[in-house]
Amino acid sequence: MESNGKRKHDASGAEGSSFKKSKRGNQGKWKTPSHKEKLAAIKGRSLEVGDMGFWVTCQRQKEMRAADEILSLCEEYGQKLFDINPDVADGASEDQEPEDVEAAIEKELAAMKPANKPKGGPFELLKMAVDCVLFMRTRAPVDPLVLVREICKDATAAMDKNLQRSRFINKLTPITFTSKATEKGLEDVARKVLPDHFRLAEGETEETGDGESSACSYAIRPTIRAHTTLKRSEVIDKVAKMISKQHKVVLDNPDKVIIIEIFQTFCGMSVVGKDWEAMKRYNIHELYGAASKSAARSEEHKGTPKEEENGSKLEIEEVTAAEPTA
Repeated sequence: MESNGKRKHDASGAEGSSFKKSKRGNQGKWKTPSHKEKLAAIKGRSLEVGDMGFWVTCQRQKEMRAADEILSLCEEYGQKLFDINPDVADGASEDQEPEDVEAAIEKELAAMKPANKPKGGPFELLKMAVDCVLFMRTRAPVDPLVLVREICKDATAAMDKNLQRSRFINKLTPITFTSKATEKGLEDVARKVLPDHFRLAEGETEETGDGESSACSYAIRPTIRAHTTLKRSEVIDKVAKMISKQHKVVLDNPDKVIIIEIFQTFCGMSVVGKDWEAMKRYNIHELYGAASKSAARSEEHKGTPKEEENGSKLEIEEVTAAEPTA
């Protein structure tokens, strides 16, 4: 058999097509050692009844990038809002002798593994069995409602792109309490969350209450993912029946919004203020986009007065030149 060492031309006309590789990403198959360790640590955790925190949605196949971003944001805002010192949380001792580089790396990778990960920290990231979805479990002193709102508030004002802290995170949804995604679980969550914001209908009589004038309006916004048992209309109806009739349902610009997130076998709930809609439902990707457009419009308006002023001066000079001299 003759062989001249040259690759033969493919009869289909695509030369060497079997040797070419796609350049459309790795579909999550190839990862750096650091990403593998982080992924293993995240997979070792699961959502539990009683959890609070917030859901994170992100761009497809960018879960690890989004995880890096949200962990960085939690570290920054945890320190700013709740005085959480990440160095103290790591338990590092200043009196220890310095380690060499290899030993330090091995120690860091070992700490990332689920078995060695310290429990009870203020932030714990969970990877869900669905693309584009993460859950950040929080513990005291962190209040997920305060944390998420502050992140989105700063995103609203981030007209300078250097101040925009994420590229791959889409939406943040705070959760005050979590239970099983059943009718009883939904009722348990509602009884835990709603009394801090509404008067409940249970045991209410016509004589009780401060009057309708003092009651706030509300809307219910459920989101259901990878779940088929509870239906959207049933969820809204059940929660609405638990709230006193003093509180009126207002779909446009309500005083408060009841967020219900149902994912697989879990159900979570929180209550946010009326600025939730104005803040793009806490979608920081859209908030950054709106801030950038606002900055661009401001730059355009800066040149307008100067151009009008120059035009006015030119008109005055032309009129003066046209006037006859005495």
